[in-house]
Amino acid sequence: MNVTDRIIRLKVDLAADRQTVWEALTGAQHVQEWWGRHVSLTPRAGGRLIVRGDGREQSRQVRGRVLRWSPPSALELAWADAAWPAETRVNIRLTPTPDGDTRLQLDHVGWSGFEDKARLHLMQAAERDWTARLDRLEDYLRAGDIAGTVSQAQSGGARAW
Repeated sequence: MNVTDRIIRLKVDLAADRQTVWEALTGAQHVQEWWGRHVSLTPRAGGRLIVRGDGREQSRQVRGRVLRWSPPSALELAWADAAWPAETRVNIRLTPTPDGDTRLQLDHVGWSGFEDKARLHLMQAAERDWTARLDRLEDYLRAGDIAGTVSQAQSGGARAW
């Protein structure tokens, strides 16, 4: 984990192959399990992203779009809370580890459009939120409920967000 005045960088090694992690990260039924039912994403470049509250803050809403969709290795999102003066970007990269697992690296960038005091507060909050989300993703993958649905998704049987 690394937070500077311009970037939030989180890395986690996940005990699953890249395709399984990609499906958990982007498949509608999986996202709703580890992130929550308040998230919707059109799974393609140019697709829309909407995060409505998080169960604690029902009025909070994040909107964005998919800037890069490269299964199963990269996802880039434009990301902005409705109250923010500027849009940020979330870059997620999945790379295989030597033992066949997957390293997820998340970089949340684009904070220069915020005043210093607000930027520090928002980045600290975003770092806590992303850490909690990635912890839930890791727990979901560890539980092992996804393995059977990945083969279904590869055969065209699963829907995206």
